[in-house]
Amino acid sequence: MADSPLLDLDAPEIKDLVYTKTNIGGWFFDAYLKMEHTSRLTITDHPVQTGAAVSDHAFLQPRELSMDVAMSNVQESFVPGQFSGGYSRSVQAFNVLRELQQLRVPIQVHTRLGLYPNMLIEVLSAPDDYTTLDGLHCTVTFREIIVAQVTTVKISARPLVTDHSNRGVVEPADLNQSALKQLGGFAKRYLGGK
Repeated sequence: MADSPLLDLDAPEIKDLVYTKTNIGGWFFDAYLKMEHTSRLTITDHPVQTGAAVSDHAFLQPRELSMDVAMSNVQESFVPGQFSGGYSRSVQAFNVLRELQQLRVPIQVHTRLGLYPNMLIEVLSAPDDYTTLDGLHCTVTFREIIVAQVTTVKISARPLVTDHSNRGVVEPADLNQSALKQLGGFAKRYLGGK
């Protein structure tokens, strides 16, 4: 494969285009026929107490994006050199998408409606019939990878639990005494009564 699917997004020929034109990881396809942006909020079924923070009872699922892309064998590449070196531009474009999927490295997808920084290609679907002999029509389905920040916290090297503890003097208790008799014993001990 002549082109590497990992592009230098800071290269002069694509630096200005990456944030202004729809692209998949810096790869610019001839046409984007349809896009479906899906953002889903899962709401728990547990009752919510009045005054509770509702945000604790709902969470966002990873975003999904489906794009129908098209490539032609007769058109020049938007960025010189992209999708070259293969049998045809359309076959090379499909190979790039397949390799991006196989690498399993999160990529950035830019669309008119927003920027998706951590996307993986979940599904590639490309019909191949008489209508696509000189081109490619492919549906690419992306799913967002949720990234969490990890914080390192220093803890003491001293053990939090000891292997023994001072329990004081243990005396057996007579469980068959009535409450009145127990109260009388209490009065004798602490109040000096008889």
